[in-house]
Amino acid sequence: MSAVSSDFGYLSGHSLSKSSVNELKKKAANLSQIDKADLDSSDFQSEMASFKYQAAAMMDNFEKSSPIDILQLIYKYSLTDAYPNKTIAIRIFLTIPVTVATCERSFSKLKHIKHYMRSTIGQERLSSLAIISIENEVANNFDFDDVISEFASRKARKVALN
Repeated sequence: MSAVSSDFGYLSGHSLSKSSVNELKKKAANLSQIDKADLDSSDFQSEMASFKYQAAAMMDNFEKSSPIDILQLIYKYSLTDAYPNKTIAIRIFLTIPVTVATCERSFSKLKHIKHYMRSTIGQERLSSLAIISIENEVANNFDFDDVISEFASRKARKVALN
């Protein structure tokens, strides 16, 4: 978590407002070296330098803004064309999982679903049962009458006689 924070922490409003342009360019260069496939180093550095001043002028509480607030600002004013690398960097930062609890929970559920009594279960059925088990709140609130009616209409073997 600290590695992610050190790589992406300067994307918040507080860090942007407190850092100098040279510091921001250096941090942008470091991040673009880590993620060469998604970020263009020279463009990203210039975007960071200009975004610092433009965002401060557009936002009232720029120093207290989080990366999600900054991303919402970019989309609100349609600045994705002006700051594509900045947008990508924030989106990457916001989608990086902080913990592995969700993955561990998924494997735990799979152990319960596919035990030794069900060793020949197919991949599609296993995936479907895992999704139902993991998302059990949604499954519990599901209206099964609609599903049964839809299934019955698709699998109907009766032919209407004229």
